[in-house]
Amino acid sequence: MKKAFSLLEIIVVILIVGLIGSFAVNKFFYSLEKSNKLKIKSEVALINEAINKVYSNQILLGNSDFVLQRLDDASINGVDESLFIGYDEYILLDEVILSTSLEKKEFGKWIKISDTNYKVYFSKDKVLDFTFDINEALFSCDEKDDLCKELM
Repeated sequence: MKKAFSLLEIIVVILIVGLIGSFAVNKFFYSLEKSNKLKIKSEVALINEAINKVYSNQILLGNSDFVLQRLDDASINGVDESLFIGYDEYILLDEVILSTSLEKKEFGKWIKISDTNYKVYFSKDKVLDFTFDINEALFSCDEKDDLCKELM
């Protein structure tokens, strides 16, 4: 007599594996979004720290009227360009943060919208706009937004 699994046993095993798999996939996407948030939060802190460093250096050099006009020379909506590295002799970040475009919308990557505006996607429906305020020397998002509150 052959020993084999019955059709009912196979269906039960498939259902259990499918159920466990659905929880695992959901958990994976949640952890991916959470890691993007942490990455963006640290990048925003680095950018603001670099801006403060440039302004501090200019004050030490006696140039208290200095205004940083932009954060980089990357093209608008460009792909794989270095963002937040500064321009001319004003160096911001040593680490390269590569851009993506509005067409690609890669999660966790920055998109340059204008010389002072940037956008980052956390997921398909979660996007956050950041602005470099030239007068305040601050790189930030709209603090009324819940996602922005999480990052700041």
